[in-house]
Amino acid sequence: MNEQLIFISLSKDELQNMITDAVKQALDTQKEKKLLSFKETCNFLGCSPSALNKWKSENRIPYKRLGKRIFFNPKEIMEALKESGYKKFKERSYKNPL
Repeated sequence: MNEQLIFISLSKDELQNMITDAVKQALDTQKEKKLLSFKETCNFLGCSPSALNKWKSENRIPYKRLGKRIFFNPKEIMEALKESGYKKFKERSYKNPL
């Protein structure tokens, strides 16, 4: 194993900024990858399972099928509902559902 170690001089503030930026980037990446289950999506939207099924079958909201299971991306759902002009969600902004 031939690893090279590099030493650099950083101020305390520079190190804190580097760490903060790295953590923010990692969290943002995790948020975008998060898919919601059917039940989580109902809770996120505050709707009944039958309403979510109806919206899904009418292609009002996008979904992903993995095997027999269905998942939803909360950001894509909010964008689709805003574009459709659905009153209840028109003014609502995307928030992390967890």
